[in-house]
Amino acid sequence: MPNAFYGTVKNETIILDKNETSHIKIVRFHENDEIKVYDGNGNIYYCKIDKIKKNETICQIVKKVCFEKIYKPQINFYIGASKFDRMKLLIEKLVELRVNNIYIFHGQKSQLKFKNLEKFKRTIIESSKQSEYPIFPKVELIKFEKLNSIKNPFILDLTAKSDINFALKQLNNPEIISIILGPDMGFSNDELSKLPSLYRINLGNSIMRFETAGIYILSILNYYFNRLY
Repeated sequence: MPNAFYGTVKNETIILDKNETSHIKIVRFHENDEIKVYDGNGNIYYCKIDKIKKNETICQIVKKVCFEKIYKPQINFYIGASKFDRMKLLIEKLVELRVNNIYIFHGQKSQLKFKNLEKFKRTIIESSKQSEYPIFPKVELIKFEKLNSIKNPFILDLTAKSDINFALKQLNNPEIISIILGPDMGFSNDELSKLPSLYRINLGNSIMRFETAGIYILSILNYYFNRLY
């Protein structure tokens, strides 16, 4: 795992929190060692460790670099709340595949109700560090009703007749694509009736688990639009 860290800028210093300080100690960095720190907004700081405390580490900024790579089109992922371990795995892989934003909604078949996104934010930080991505995707809770107003929605629906090739041919240099993945128990019939019908797609004859479907669709879009190069 690359030894990048997440920190916040305070005056002319970078502050690493308790979690990052634990990481510092695990990989056995010491005061005066140089490290790389992300702020989550695309800035990369090359720092020298000034002081390692019990619950925080203070670093002096040596150099700042701005990450300029832009992944196009922008891909937003809308996820129906599901079992935590499956959502954690999906979010981790979406970050590695360079998703732009993640939105979580509670569906009628959702087995869990999330009120706090801190664990998911931590997953995003760890996955961004591991895959050396300085721009951390945003994660937010939204209401199901908001799904009707998003741009270029691709709704994953086992009952749909269209495949992804059909949906992609309808788009002309899209700036944004929105993937809607229902909870691991699926959408209810009532929910499906309320979702846009234009880009409802199935992913073939294989029955995929919740997280596999999400990883698969984003991989296809990355290949089709050559996003990762």
